[in-house]
Amino acid sequence: MSHKDMTIQQARLYLRPGNRILAGLMARARGRSRARRLALSATGALALAAATTLAPGAPAALASVAANPDPAITVAGGNSVIAVQTSEDGLRFYWNQYGTNNWQGEQVAANGTTFSQPAIAQVGNTVVIAVEGVYNSLDLYWQTNGASGWHGETVATIRTTYSAPSLAQNGNTTIIAAEGPSNSLDFYWAFNGTTNWGPEQVAGAGTTFSAPSIAANTAGNGVNIVAEGPSNSLDFYWAINGTATWYPEVVAGAGSIESAPAMVAQNNGVNIVARNTSIGSTFWWAFNGSPTWTASTVTGGDVSGPSIAAYPGNPGGVDVVARGLLGDSPGVSTNVNGSGTWTWTALYNNGPTAPVAVGVPSITVNNGSENIAFEDTQGDLLFYWEDSSGNFHGETVDTAANL
Repeated sequence: MSHKDMTIQQARLYLRPGNRILAGLMARARGRSRARRLALSATGALALAAATTLAPGAPAALASVAANPDPAITVAGGNSVIAVQTSEDGLRFYWNQYGTNNWQGEQVAANGTTFSQPAIAQVGNTVVIAVEGVYNSLDLYWQTNGASGWHGETVATIRTTYSAPSLAQNGNTTIIAAEGPSNSLDFYWAFNGTTNWGPEQVAGAGTTFSAPSIAANTAGNGVNIVAEGPSNSLDFYWAINGTATWYPEVVAGAGSIESAPAMVAQNNGVNIVARNTSIGSTFWWAFNGSPTWTASTVTGGDVSGPSIAAYPGNPGGVDVVARGLLGDSPGVSTNVNGSGTWTWTALYNNGPTAPVAVGVPSITVNNGSENIAFEDTQGDLLFYWEDSSGNFHGETVDTAANL
């Protein structure tokens, strides 16, 4: 075995499914200067130019996918926050004060700017949203918690981005993954407080056939990305913090999935879920440092792509939400780490009417409560939260008239 092979083997053994905080070592090696503050400055504000001039044969803007929008949800400043693409291809943001049902809405980006489902995360003391923009660009918007007004920047220019992005905070950096040209897989990173994005190709042409999911793997000291691969396979990529070398793994072979996967990293391991080729979802997990993936079938009979969130504690676990067989009404499947057992709960378990969802519901955990967002068949944006007894309660965030 060569010295290089030994180095890779050792990295896999000790640092695997984790991957990297894109640290000062990388910045120094690349000699890039970075100068931007995530503050209330309009410097570098996004110019989504309707008058953009394209070379002959350049693609038109991506067709709208807002007919079945998938909202994104996370927790910022202790409050649940939601981002959603509108029917006119704009971008809206909603938040409520924790413990209340008084939702506030804001327009983040104008109509004709947003051509994918958004990704949302808290990064430092800001809320950050990433979307596919005009002419297959990659755009990012941010707002300081508690402030008003949104700021935008271009992460990658036209003809670079061909899926909804995935977004996360990784130490002192913001990290994004998206499908690139010719079914490639691209990764972008920037130090928090800068606008100089470092692009990397994770996997080349013909490798990636869905929107990816990205996670910072703190225990593994790095970044994980998962996406649908050729012939409905499930592919996983990892890189060590401070390096630009990506290592691929096949989690599940051809014919295994038929949705974009979702992923979280927690408790020294990686958790992935995707809809399988029958009715339902499959869950895979692996310890950091192990190339062995263990699969289990998620209960609930999912008929949409799933979303996943981790809940803390010892041993902790994961919650998976998807539309279920019972009239496309969402349900949550919960798995305690190490138990191998799934428990399914319908959102309507304390009410006479089952909410019917379109698209893929989104889930987060706020102060121990599962929080879920989705749009219903009327085009209204709904929010469901779980009380301490395990019952879910629904709220209307906004109506179709504003979406």
